[in-house]
Amino acid sequence: MELKPGLNKYCNNVNNSITCQIPTVKRWDLPMVCSVLCKSVSNTPVENKTVIIVYNRDLVIAPHPKAMEINKTYQLNCTGPRVYPNTKLHLKWLRGSKVVKSVHPTEQKFPDDVTPVVNILNLNASMAEDGQVYTCLAELDLDTNTTKEIESSSVTLQTYSFPKPPRILNRKPIEVNEEATLECEVQNVYPAEKLTVTWFHNEEELKPVTKTSSSHDIWATTTWTPQDTGLTEFTCRADFEDYPLNLTRSANISIEVYVFSEPVIQASLTIIDGKPVNITCSVFNVSGELQLTLKNGNMSLPSESSSTEHTIYHTLHPKMEMNGQQLTCVAKLTLQNHSEPIVKQQNITLNVQSEESSWVIIIVGFSIVGAIIIIIIMAIICYCRIDRARKTGEYNVLNPTPSRNQEIPRVNEPLDIFPLQEVISNGNDNNSQTGPNNNSCITPVS
Repeated sequence: MELKPGLNKYCNNVNNSITCQIPTVKRWDLPMVCSVLCKSVSNTPVENKTVIIVYNRDLVIAPHPKAMEINKTYQLNCTGPRVYPNTKLHLKWLRGSKVVKSVHPTEQKFPDDVTPVVNILNLNASMAEDGQVYTCLAELDLDTNTTKEIESSSVTLQTYSFPKPPRILNRKPIEVNEEATLECEVQNVYPAEKLTVTWFHNEEELKPVTKTSSSHDIWATTTWTPQDTGLTEFTCRADFEDYPLNLTRSANISIEVYVFSEPVIQASLTIIDGKPVNITCSVFNVSGELQLTLKNGNMSLPSESSSTEHTIYHTLHPKMEMNGQQLTCVAKLTLQNHSEPIVKQQNITLNVQSEESSWVIIIVGFSIVGAIIIIIIMAIICYCRIDRARKTGEYNVLNPTPSRNQEIPRVNEPLDIFPLQEVISNGNDNNSQTGPNNNSCITPVS
């Protein structure tokens, strides 16, 4: 019994059995031929030939994106080890533990052919693929309905969705000193918890409040109160900070800040039938192009030539049937970067009176006003006289001086009630003061 070709030096022949130990495989083709010669049977040798499978472990998965965008197609590329005969190699892709694609060469090549076996798997990135493990497995076919695993390598996928940049929802102008709410939307984001949305005003960060919907949309809102008029810049920025990719998208907007005070209507409280009255409509503080209109219902009233951009004048010729009607001052502000005007208005209700009733109102009004004025004057005069009397001592209200004819009560005698007496001037009394003064508010008791 002989093992060919020429490897006998590594073999031991014991009990009609040859066992060979090859220390180092240096060839890809190792055909083993076992020849048995039995002299008793026609001296014809019987041979059995087998091919030893030779392989290495050079299995490589090509680089792929660390994070795959959802709804896009990607490839997982696996290059298998070199095997001879190459038809003995099975190169498989597994999703989890399930085989999704297998490559098995059917055409045998020469031993010196170094063309590798490649297995390319196409996949569509989705949320279901996020965190999924894919394994490339190399196995050998041992011709005994069994296989032998020689090498494997795995990758874990990460997917994301960030199809569009942020969208700023409110672009309307903002009024000075009025708090405004700014809202930014980022649609179809995955994973939403990994996305950070930030508001900036002139590179100064504003603290937003974020919320996420079930459809993976994110809204970030912030508040801001302008102090100055003019254009101001805002930026909404969204980025995956703690994700395998450094992806940032932003949206910018210029918002105009304006000042626009409420319109004011000036007119008489009471309007007399048939007597012209001046109506004034004004806006005192405004930035931008202003248009003022005075209306009676849906009808615009003409403005006089003396009207200006901020004030219009109209002479109204009232009639009794106009009583209760409303006049409206409509102010429209047009800004440079905003097509739709900003509208504010102020209303007054006409109070038209006939001439007769107006005289009654005037007389009653004058009577009431006159009475109030008289009461106020009398109170002032009385206060002044009392104050003067106290200061000069002409009438000591708190300690009245008794006359000469009054007796001072003795001890233990009941007190009589002393009326307030006029102090009579006494020429002999150097300490006495002059007699009654017509300026006094107090009437002496006789």
